[in-house]
Amino acid sequence: MPVSRIVNATPEPRVKGKVFLVSVLAAWLLCVLAGPFHTATLPLPTRTLLWGVLIGINALKWWAWYRWLGPRIPPGVWPDIALAGVGAIVLNATLPLEITWIYRAVGLDVAPGWLGLWLVAVAIAVSISTVVAVARQAAPQAEPQPPAPGLVLPRGLALKADLSRVLAISAEDHYLRLHLDGGEKPLILYRFGDALADLTGHEGLQIHRGAWVAARATTTAEREGRRWWLRLPDGTRLPVSDRHLAAVRAKGWLMPRPSGETLSLRQDGAHRKLTSG
Repeated sequence: MPVSRIVNATPEPRVKGKVFLVSVLAAWLLCVLAGPFHTATLPLPTRTLLWGVLIGINALKWWAWYRWLGPRIPPGVWPDIALAGVGAIVLNATLPLEITWIYRAVGLDVAPGWLGLWLVAVAIAVSISTVVAVARQAAPQAEPQPPAPGLVLPRGLALKADLSRVLAISAEDHYLRLHLDGGEKPLILYRFGDALADLTGHEGLQIHRGAWVAARATTTAEREGRRWWLRLPDGTRLPVSDRHLAAVRAKGWLMPRPSGETLSLRQDGAHRKLTSG
């Protein structure tokens, strides 16, 4: 039996790509070493090419077949068998011609009968696929394990940074600048609105249409004309928009700190400092 028929017959329904590739390479190596069907007399390079082309063509046909129809077929023994059976009938139709052409290309005058070869290939494909389908259904399926109690899987912005280290975020076009407590300022591709949703529950406030500041990061406030700014520990200044000014004021971020921290005011070009207590 030509190994090309074995390859035609044995791809497991919906098999993973790596498993299928290893199977194809193993069949190719076996044919090259064994030299079935009068190919043992051929030089090694010619024999390697012959079986590589023959097995490769059939492997690509079956790979395309399962990739195209596999996702459209419901799981189960009979759908798997039907998928393999129809594929065996259709894809093996050209197998005798492929064998004849490739043999003649390397100087072997072999012309196998079309009907007999096709019927054998179909029978092998259906038989092996049936065994594989039944074995897959009989094998115990591992049940998905739920996350451990209290374990919160990271998602969204938490996949890109430790949210506990975020002092502030500021939008830059379609990107987001993260201001971290270690001084790092990575630029990531992320939506500002999605970041705000991810930071829900973290103590902080949106101070601008494109800026959010954590409560622990507001060291000083500065005013220039009518515009207020918040300064981060690393010296970065972020603007407070009129829309969010009332909320920022209600937080007490524009007032001197009771712990003696400095509130820096800049107004009309004059600079002065107020110290509480």
